[in-house]
Amino acid sequence: MEQEKLHQLLEKYHAGQCSDAELEALQQWYESLGGAPEAPHWDVTDDAYLGDQYSVFQQRAMLKPVTNRRRIWKRVAAAAAIILVSSLLARYFYPLRVTNSHRPVAAVTPHPAPLPPAPDEVVSYDRHLVLPDSSVVLLRAGSTLELSDSFNQAARLVTLKGEAYFDIRHNARQPFIVRCANVYTYVLGTAFNINTLGKDRQVTITVTSGKVRVERENKVMAVLTKNQELICRDHQPAIPATLENVTPKVEWMARALLFNETSLETICQRLSARYQVNFTFDRQVNKEKRVTITDAFYGTESLNDILDIVCTTLGYTYSVTDNTVTITTL
Repeated sequence: MEQEKLHQLLEKYHAGQCSDAELEALQQWYESLGGAPEAPHWDVTDDAYLGDQYSVFQQRAMLKPVTNRRRIWKRVAAAAAIILVSSLLARYFYPLRVTNSHRPVAAVTPHPAPLPPAPDEVVSYDRHLVLPDSSVVLLRAGSTLELSDSFNQAARLVTLKGEAYFDIRHNARQPFIVRCANVYTYVLGTAFNINTLGKDRQVTITVTSGKVRVERENKVMAVLTKNQELICRDHQPAIPATLENVTPKVEWMARALLFNETSLETICQRLSARYQVNFTFDRQVNKEKRVTITDAFYGTESLNDILDIVCTTLGYTYSVTDNTVTITTL
């Protein structure tokens, strides 16, 4: 067989494009070289077989027929056996590293992302915070929360400037105390809102569940229970009031979670700031796809709670790794 034609056949064989007649011609050439007591199976649909045998066929194309075929074949068979065993051992002790070539693109926030602001830093957006004791605080934009150095030890003391909603993990041995100026709120296992944004150092405590004790200058001002509110002003007596509806007092918590024909990208930007995470998107995800969700969230939900509803509504799914959320198609 001519050398050029032989190489053409080998190339077609490697590509799995040989016809039956070409396979027959290639097999006749292979047998003419000797050292092949068994004909190859010529499985052109087996990619692994083609890849393994192609280089061997190329090398054999450069050989000439030999007289002592049996001795050469034994050497070739022995070498092949050594190579095969070595390959298997290498795959066992040094497995191939598998990489994920399906990479998400188009991050909402730049990488590397800056460190999230501390609770005692002022920012222009509401923040969902999980404290070291697993208590949840929703800190309103423009507000700060400072944890004492001994927080989560003898007592859990925090200092609030501005407004925040607290959902406190109960621990009778470690009381949770919120200090606002000279007003101290002792948590007795509850959820409540504190607002110090009013004039004249006014502090307003609104309890949505449970019970709190409010003190000023070591004197008990009131013990509040569900749906009760106390407004503390300097030099004025504080009288507890019972509210018919506390919803208007805490409506601020859910405003950033009202989505009216809002794009997925805008939603993720809001969630990125609120929960201090980064977002990436799979190539097939349409970031401009819009959704309307206006009455599903109270404001204290976890990131997963919100993403479950948003992604399900849009027909997407998500995964969370450390502080990065990846939105993908189903």
